Amino acid sequence: MTRIKRPLFGGAIQAFLPDGFIDASSIRLVPNNQEVFMHAQSDQSIIVEILERVNEVSDENAIKYHFDALAEANDAQNTQDHIVDKIQSIPINSLIVQRLTSAWYLFGRQQVSKYNEHAKNIVYIHLCLLRLGGDLATDLLISFNDPVFVSEQSSSNDQQNQNGSRWTLNDFEEFFRSLEVVDYGLFLPSSSDDNSQSNDIIMS
Repeated sequence: MTRIKRPLFGGAIQAFLPDGFIDASSIRLVPNNQEVFMHAQSDQSIIVEILERVNEVSDENAIKYHFDALAEANDAQNTQDHIVDKIQSIPINSLIVQRLTSAWYLFGRQQVSKYNEHAKNIVYIHLCLLRLGGDLATDLLISFNDPVFVSEQSSSNDQQNQNGSRWTLNDFEEFFRSLEVVDYGLFLPSSSDDNSQSNDIIMS
């Protein structure tokens, strides 16, 4: 596949995406701390999320923390609905992003109901966690959601093109390994609150 260089978060981050993506922000609202890309012919997606660094757990357990938070958001809290198969460290010298304290990969599975439907789909979840330290104090979470079983009763069933070209784990790995932070100011607290105080009008 041909990789397309894509600016993220207004150009503060850039990476190479595989062919066949749709920017979710072109069809629905996406939170400011996320970039969401959907496969044009399937229900796969790649999401980049800027999160406050989780300091209550160890580095290795931080990625499990984010996986569990995702399971809760997907209403897959039951033990049988979310399973972790693998957690491994990624050497930070193999990545482009600087100022990392550690990097992690997780592979797991979740049974997810779309739009609060009763039908459940089995989704392979691949996570990459890039932990920025110091004054940045950020967890940069990159996820690849890959439905491998879609219920016939699910609304996602119509979106599965079994004959089309689907994204692979290699596509995901090439994406996060190509990810580069151009402006680390993206992760620093905004000073807009301080500036707004100077614009207040004092009524006498």
